[in-house]
Amino acid sequence: MKKLLLTFSLAAMLLSAKAQIIITGIMADPSGTDASASVGIKAYEYAQFKATQNIDFSVTPYSVVFLYETTTTPLPDLGWASGSQGLTFQFSLTSGTVSKGEFFYVGGDGQKIWGSTSTDISSSKWIRSFDYAKVAGDNSNGVVKTALLGNSTRANGIAVFSGTNVLESSIPLDVIFFGSVGTNHYSAGPPEKGYRITNNDFFAVSSGEFFNKGTNVNTIALSAAADLGKFIKFGGDFNSTTGTWNSPRVATLVTLTNASTISDIETGVGITTLPVSLTNFTAKANKQGSINLAWSTASEQNNSHFEITRSADGKAFSKIDQVAGANNSSSIKNYSYTDANPIAGVNYYQLKQVDFDGTSALSKVVSAKAGLGTNNLTVAISANKSSIKANYNALSSGKATFAVYTVSGAKVSSVEQNVTAGNNQVDLAVSLGNSLHILKVTQGTESISVKF
Repeated sequence: MKKLLLTFSLAAMLLSAKAQIIITGIMADPSGTDASASVGIKAYEYAQFKATQNIDFSVTPYSVVFLYETTTTPLPDLGWASGSQGLTFQFSLTSGTVSKGEFFYVGGDGQKIWGSTSTDISSSKWIRSFDYAKVAGDNSNGVVKTALLGNSTRANGIAVFSGTNVLESSIPLDVIFFGSVGTNHYSAGPPEKGYRITNNDFFAVSSGEFFNKGTNVNTIALSAAADLGKFIKFGGDFNSTTGTWNSPRVATLVTLTNASTISDIETGVGITTLPVSLTNFTAKANKQGSINLAWSTASEQNNSHFEITRSADGKAFSKIDQVAGANNSSSIKNYSYTDANPIAGVNYYQLKQVDFDGTSALSKVVSAKAGLGTNNLTVAISANKSSIKANYNALSSGKATFAVYTVSGAKVSSVEQNVTAGNNQVDLAVSLGNSLHILKVTQGTESISVKF
């Protein structure tokens, strides 16, 4: 794989708004026919994206717009909405869900990794897919065409928008161009015409709000040769909390074959990462009186470990243990930890994710109430079976009732005693014989039973 380093403006590292979707790769030139109006031939160009937060597209729709440019195409009358000129082509994303840190795909209905005879990747996360050579673009933005992206050296592009009504004035959430800049990308006019950009790792609106205006000329070089099976990864390090790029995207050409799999374009060198993208974190009390913690990551980069911190009031946290991280990962990783000795009452937990360089980030706070469990009560029987000693680990101080029952439910002994939070020993006189019995301890609304 060959890396193509990009020239970029440091001033463009900030996004004007946090991008919920970022562009992470393209298959611009599949092997064989890209698409055709002929019956029975599908369309195979597509783009890869990554969600920077959980998205339900039926609730929060987005749009992806492809730009097809050649040396002879005209200036756009309506920017990214110039579908009637054959320049732009829109896919509206209105159904399906993606998780934070998850890759997903938009493009042709062929759903093969690089052409008709290659590996089927239809089981991957496709949010919008149809035959663009037979079906016009969504929202009347795009005429049927045999390619979403041109193979010439002229700069083509992809932009992501919030909502489905893309207009000339619409500002993209993320945008990338690849190829060389041309005079048909922008004109100062009047009227001013061009393709609007956003603040990201390539562009800065302060230098001009259109591509090819001012210093906004950054593009990614494309391979001129056709059918080489080149998937282009746009790999960088995106901070989904701040909406900034810790390191800008660079292009990595991945040479595919018919046998290549989805892992070739979703893992390895050159992928875009959201450093330790935490997708969930939960805390649940169990019947043993412990509390189970569980969390998952969609992706990790340089992740050394997670420190598990606990608090009794949700304010002052202290470390109780740590769990090793996965270092680098672009697949879902599941973690778990059991707090075997929780604080009496409500326990608050927070994860501190620590990188190998010592930098760290905190998770949200979750909580669970520690209840009485089997670990809180044990029974010792006297040698002559005339009494028992109950070892009771109380969650709080107060009155507790200790009652012995036969397995059929008849009460044979009972005593009420004041207990203190922590370990307590209580003696009960009871004639046991050789049969099984049950000791039940009730304190407030909590109760626990053990057979002996």
